[in-house]
Amino acid sequence: MRHGRKASGVALAILVLAAVRAFAGQAVPTDSIDERVRKDVLEALARELDARYAIPDMGKKLAATIKAKQRANAYKSITSGPEFARVLTDDLLSVAHDKHLSVNFSFAPLPKQGPPGLPPELRKMNGGITEVRILDGNVGYMKLYAVLPLELSRGAVTAAFAFVHNTDALIIDNRFNGGGDPNTVALYISYLSEGAPYVVNTFHWRKGNRVEEFKTTDLGDLTYGSKKPVFVLTGQGTFSGGEELSYDLQVLKRALVVGEVTGGGANPGGPVPLGHQFVVNIPSGQAVNPVTGTSWEGVGVKPDIPVPTAAALSQAHRLAIERLSAATADPLSRSMLDAVAMKLEAIEQAESGSVSRLANVELLGDYAPAVGRGTTVHILEKDGRLVRHIDGVADRELVYINGNRYRLEGLPEGFAISFRTDQGKTELLLEEPIGPSTIRVKQ
Repeated sequence: MRHGRKASGVALAILVLAAVRAFAGQAVPTDSIDERVRKDVLEALARELDARYAIPDMGKKLAATIKAKQRANAYKSITSGPEFARVLTDDLLSVAHDKHLSVNFSFAPLPKQGPPGLPPELRKMNGGITEVRILDGNVGYMKLYAVLPLELSRGAVTAAFAFVHNTDALIIDNRFNGGGDPNTVALYISYLSEGAPYVVNTFHWRKGNRVEEFKTTDLGDLTYGSKKPVFVLTGQGTFSGGEELSYDLQVLKRALVVGEVTGGGANPGGPVPLGHQFVVNIPSGQAVNPVTGTSWEGVGVKPDIPVPTAAALSQAHRLAIERLSAATADPLSRSMLDAVAMKLEAIEQAESGSVSRLANVELLGDYAPAVGRGTTVHILEKDGRLVRHIDGVADRELVYINGNRYRLEGLPEGFAISFRTDQGKTELLLEEPIGPSTIRVKQ
């Protein structure tokens, strides 16, 4: 399925997969079109826009635009299906500026009655979750690329939240979440809520002037809770349902949004066949948030903490550590969080080149834990090279990485040492892949 832009919506993806499956094993048809095909598609497109588009006046305007261009022979020279779809999409967007509105061409015949069920391919997508892990400082992390239909997502979402249940803060990575099912969005918010169900979003459908509500579910002890810090990452690749999850959590004041402004596609709809293997994705309703009375349509979700997309995870992680550190009164726990903050700072400075490298002579000495007890780390110099020495442990040469970070020769990835000067003192961070890092101060 091609049209020159990213196809919008899980419904369209399901239609495409069903078409491909139905056409498997047959010869690939030509993508060439003639005057008769163009006429049929244009007439069907104008008719469907007028009848279905979410805002009736805009639907009439869109239909009139297509008819006017048809009368002016604007499409006469186009003989390629994908190119015809691309041009039609561009013409529609120039009027409606609705990123859910798109015309597509399929090389495979579209199912006449729609897909009989969810294609098996979607069941292999793990509910739209690609990664779940625990970051330093006991911060949970989930990476989403979609919010697939609820029946496909429930198990994966449940498992993901079970995995991060005992973390102290959570980061949801929506930077490339292209959207999906609002019922699944409500499930995510259920895990970040407590108590009686409440409405998180509504769709106002044109047909029948119907209002559809999407509510949370009381998950009891399974919930992540309503108090622990939550951060949502966004970018220009965040769209539709990915935006809804970000927007709803933001307006509910349940999460801080970190990153860039999102794509700006809120109005729901679905694919409508136009014949000759063309299909149009038409928004036939409007999203209306019960808190704001509006949505992110056309404007996107604006982050609370604006940073470039690539830097959003590091920034959110640092914010989570700062929030947790400020909330703990235990000196040892705070020192462990401070060590995570130092590691994140050292990595960021090293990657950005924003810090000057400390000379070897400044790093030599004995380093003892800043808080509590522990081994003393000795930094020595042998033949002009820095060496880490700990009594009873084999010496390891420090191999320069960048900034003020070094890896330990002969040890696997994850073993590193970072240095910094703070208030006139030189500090060392001994990083190991297992167990908390500890800040040590030069004696």
